Amino acid sequence: MIQVVPAILEKTWDDVQDKVKQAKAFTDLVQLDVMDGIFVQNTTFNDTLKLATLDIDIELHLMIERPALHLQQWLMPNVSRVIFHYEADGNISHTIKQIRDAGKSPALAINPITSTYDIKEVLDELDMVLVMGVTPGFSGQSFQRDALEKIKELKKWKPELLIEVDGGVNGSTRNSIVTAGADILASASFIWNNEKPAAAVEFLKTGSWPS
Repeated sequence: MIQVVPAILEKTWDDVQDKVKQAKAFTDLVQLDVMDGIFVQNTTFNDTLKLATLDIDIELHLMIERPALHLQQWLMPNVSRVIFHYEADGNISHTIKQIRDAGKSPALAINPITSTYDIKEVLDELDMVLVMGVTPGFSGQSFQRDALEKIKELKKWKPELLIEVDGGVNGSTRNSIVTAGADILASASFIWNNEKPAAAVEFLKTGSWPS
């Protein structure tokens, strides 16, 4: 079954806590989006002392410039996977090693402008690649279908590599993303804008609404 990770993109501690409280009713893993206002034109809540107290497993999505410089503060005990962006880092292998040495799972994200060939040489060092279906920064954007070919290419090169898709994942795009070969779907607006977030998660997992 497809894994679904609800994404949390919030500016205040209260809103982060509220999303986590809701999410714990239907998942034990959330994606926490971290934005610095430099790599992307948006910012999110970034107090790591408070975020470290969240009682849920976290997939950390660092949408920040030069992530290696800030990595240590984000290696919180409740973080199991760290995703950083190819476009923001000058030494991919070094950052991967930092993450793995900290006991976390390393993953690399690529924006719509980036070719899969740009990361082909580091695939063996990674546990997962996150293919962005939109330009990162804001929730609710339309899915860019070029991402589907990227998923297929990555799976052709390394079938066992986990592929996650983030951005534009919803009821209309779910089936084509899964058919292309994605293993994990991250979604924010489709889940949180639904009156029943748990039902939206179940739909993304199975392709049908729960009865």
